[in-house]
Amino acid sequence: MKNKTLRNDLIILGILVVLIGGLFLFKSKQQGAKIVIKRNDQIEGYYSLDDDQVINIDNENKIQIKNHEVFMIKATCPDHLCIKQGKINKKGATIVCLPHHLVVEVIEGNEGKDRSFHYADHPRYGRYC
Repeated sequence: MKNKTLRNDLIILGILVVLIGGLFLFKSKQQGAKIVIKRNDQIEGYYSLDDDQVINIDNENKIQIKNHEVFMIKATCPDHLCIKQGKINKKGATIVCLPHHLVVEVIEGNEGKDRSFHYADHPRYGRYC
């Protein structure tokens, strides 16, 4: 009786470990995630987090994508708060440079050019418009 209970417990434990491991791998990969860069309510472009690159925005901001994360590496604004915001890689995370009216947002890979966006419609920015 004890062996049967121990065997069943080990089977359940094994299934749980496999499920949790699968969820962890699925969440950590986030393949296909993109960023959208918006300036003055206009979309500057979409970029994949899978491709390491440096993006210059009018010699005022420099954005780097590296190791599936995006971060601001250069800004000509006086406070440099956009640089201090650090690295982002989760859907919905943003980097904002207010002096340059620049927003970098992580979106899912299937979101893209068909997605319309207006700051006034966004719950986070709408109260400032």
